[in-house]
Amino acid sequence: MILSFMDRRGTHIFKAPSPVWGYLPQINEWAGIHLVWECERVGGEDHIPIFRAIPVYDGERLMVFADEGESKKAAKEKAATKMALSGLCVSFWCFSVLNSAAQAQARVGSLQ
Repeated sequence: MILSFMDRRGTHIFKAPSPVWGYLPQINEWAGIHLVWECERVGGEDHIPIFRAIPVYDGERLMVFADEGESKKAAKEKAATKMALSGLCVSFWCFSVLNSAAQAQARVGSLQ
């Protein structure tokens, strides 16, 4: 059984954001190919649009981290900040060990 993103205890520590290196590039680097972003315009006037960004981690839509901004990038940065500060981002070596253990336990349970 693969763990949900929301079931994990985070071990990854992100650096304090700077104007050049905010949480968005750090989250994208941390997650690699496992994270994609859904972005859509949700309102605002033509000259002041509002966008919503939703992170999708390994196919799991993480609505709890969804956020809005005046651009797609601003919305993603706000959502990435929520994600980075959530305490749920696990370093990959640790996650693969936990996930392997969960899968092994599920196999043993199915044999009994």
